[in-house]
Amino acid sequence: MKNFIDSVVRTPGILFMAMMTTGFTINAGVQYLNGTGLEGPNMLAAACLVVGQVTVAVVHQLRRIGQSNKLTLQ
Repeated sequence: MKNFIDSVVRTPGILFMAMMTTGFTINAGVQYLNGTGLEGPNMLAAACLVVGQVTVAVVHQLRRIGQSNKLTLQ
């Protein structure tokens, strides 16, 4: 399980998307505290980034599985 978690963390783009998600979430919190009513788009962007992270991780893991199966077949 540790290898799986390490490979997901090292997936290209996951760290950048996590930083962007954190930024949008903090921005949404600040907008909410200021009472501007503009927190919705920031939360939507953060949610889309989380969905993107999951998609990238799944695709990357499927590619790894496919590559390892191809190596064992040869």
